[in-house]
Amino acid sequence: MQVSQLLAFTVLFLSATNTFAQQVGEPLPVWQTGQLDIHHINTGQGNATFLVFPDGASLLVDAGAISPLDWRTNKPRNIPIKPTNERQAGEWIARYIRTALRFKANPAIDYAIITHFHDDHMGSPINAARRATGGYALTGITEVAEYIPIRKILDRGWPDYAYPRSLANDSMVTNYRRFLNWQIQHKGVVVEPFQAGRNNQIMVVGQSKLGQEYPVEIRNLAVNGRIWTGTGNETRSLFPDLTPLKPTEYPNENMCSIAFQIRYGDFDYFSGADIQGVLQFGTPAWHDIETPLAKVVGSVDVQLLDHHGYADSENGALLASLRPRVLVIPSWASSHPGRDVLERIFSEQIYSGERDVFATNLLDEAKTAIGDLVHRLKSESGHIVIRVEPGGKFYRVLVLDDTNESFTIKAICGPYPSR
Repeated sequence: MQVSQLLAFTVLFLSATNTFAQQVGEPLPVWQTGQLDIHHINTGQGNATFLVFPDGASLLVDAGAISPLDWRTNKPRNIPIKPTNERQAGEWIARYIRTALRFKANPAIDYAIITHFHDDHMGSPINAARRATGGYALTGITEVAEYIPIRKILDRGWPDYAYPRSLANDSMVTNYRRFLNWQIQHKGVVVEPFQAGRNNQIMVVGQSKLGQEYPVEIRNLAVNGRIWTGTGNETRSLFPDLTPLKPTEYPNENMCSIAFQIRYGDFDYFSGADIQGVLQFGTPAWHDIETPLAKVVGSVDVQLLDHHGYADSENGALLASLRPRVLVIPSWASSHPGRDVLERIFSEQIYSGERDVFATNLLDEAKTAIGDLVHRLKSESGHIVIRVEPGGKFYRVLVLDDTNESFTIKAICGPYPSR
């Protein structure tokens, strides 16, 4: 490295160190202009990721609140809500967001994305304790909006919710649509279908003067089997024509998930919701969503694990292409993550170099299943915050205490240089 390059690196490193003036045992410092914050919120009830962009605009991705019964096994899900059972998951998420947005006099969520229609991503109305004025159950995303306004909502089904099959009889979607209709009529909320290929659907960032100074690109990668080609805003359909297929052969809900990528300077972040890439014997090749996406995403700094690190996710093609330095597991069940998934993640045969893995809510059953790999995880529980410095050259990972609302930092990793 030349002297000039070394000097430039040192200046950037010192800048990063000054920017991230936080300490273990202290509350997370408030967001500052130019920073990109990515909060992986742990309620123990599913996914909830909250982003604050460099100009102060915000995005909520999912707001899970699991049903008391597992729809696959009809067995109870006795998973405690974090930090306590005194409130439902949606209210805890809203309270967390209000704290993250405490730099605003009138906090609001500019954008919300529901990646797909499962309870751990949108909220189940079963056993919901309260109902809103509009008659819908308060759970997940519908409960978040009860406590903090949402300006625009994007999902994979609007307006008819009919692909790949009608969701008219789905209780979660029925409750959610009742919520949307009331929010549109009484709160002026805008609802749009998430459109693959676009990099201008989430336009708050980039519109303001600050957005132009700290440009962020949000690329819509995939939804309903339509994926970005990597050229312009062009897309192609991964799924076949459904006409000759039996309903049992249609794409499942996870396969229809929304995937996106965020770029800020040199920093890249990938989120694929619950897409899958590890196929069961005899399954059609188009059930693998990860491999086609791997070809257009390229290397990233941080990845939110697909499908919570379940056994059908994180195939070798995806990992070899993304080569993430940091991976976040949105875990809440005994199968999150699978041991074989962790083995692939840590395998230097797939890609070389260091990688740090953080879990939000690792259950004891999961620890038993993954055995000696537990000690390789950087966290087993907590809110996982990615804080990217102004300009995107460096970022840190901060693990926050999830047993209360103190925002106390339990651990700090980094700074990592963005690639």
